Amino acid sequence: MTTHLVWLRNDLRITDNKALSAACSDPQAKVLAVFIATPAQWRQHHMAPRQAAFIHANLLQVQAALAARGIELICHQGDDFAGSINWLVEFCQRQQVTALFYNRQYEINERQRDARLEQALTGQVSCHSFDDSLLLPPGSVQTGNGEMYKVYTPFRKAFLQRLTESDVSSLPAPRPRGEAVGFTAAAAFDYPLVEVGEGYPAGEEAALHRLRAFCREQVQDYATQRDLPAIAGTSNLSPYLAIGVISPARASTVCALSALMCWKIRKVVLSVGLMS
Repeated sequence: MTTHLVWLRNDLRITDNKALSAACSDPQAKVLAVFIATPAQWRQHHMAPRQAAFIHANLLQVQAALAARGIELICHQGDDFAGSINWLVEFCQRQQVTALFYNRQYEINERQRDARLEQALTGQVSCHSFDDSLLLPPGSVQTGNGEMYKVYTPFRKAFLQRLTESDVSSLPAPRPRGEAVGFTAAAAFDYPLVEVGEGYPAGEEAALHRLRAFCREQVQDYATQRDLPAIAGTSNLSPYLAIGVISPARASTVCALSALMCWKIRKVVLSVGLMS
């Protein structure tokens, strides 16, 4: 039996997760998932204690959701990125992993870590990476000369044109792979933790509820209200997007569907003469 391993990082969700979907595409494969906490690295990157606590809260949600689908998510607490490479190589050997799936991160330390891991796994495990945290892959929006845009308005036009030509539809959550499995809940990180409070509940459903409310009630006034601190004119989705609780593609899809629905409702209302 082949064993597929999904390495979760800043993509703490099961819906519209390209790496997870790809790993689950083979119905015969055994699928495992891992998350590696790296407190020493987080200190170097000055991660906020609230973000660390939010990661942990959402990690517990993902563990439960995957376990219900027959996929165990193992949480390992290491030290830094170098240690995570060593642990992953050993884990792949112990579990006889045949393929590793992960979504790309673009920061310099993260890119170096991933390159070193793939080198360490050469000849043992096939590695599959995906652009998952952006609407379009890095470098895909360029001038006619193949250079990066330096002025926003032409970039915006090119971006929107490129977006209309691309498939940004979101992927569904994977289907259950047999019976639910038990799991050991992720222990608290060895890192300062400050709870974010009730204003930011964990989980994909909480993020989706917030997104839909924004599309329904606030998005039309966003351009005029976003810079007014006294008005709740923004989506407050940044904490969820930052750690991948919801994907940009899903957010874009929900907003587009919401706009289409509003247009259809307006058309019906106009047709019966209820609006001028």
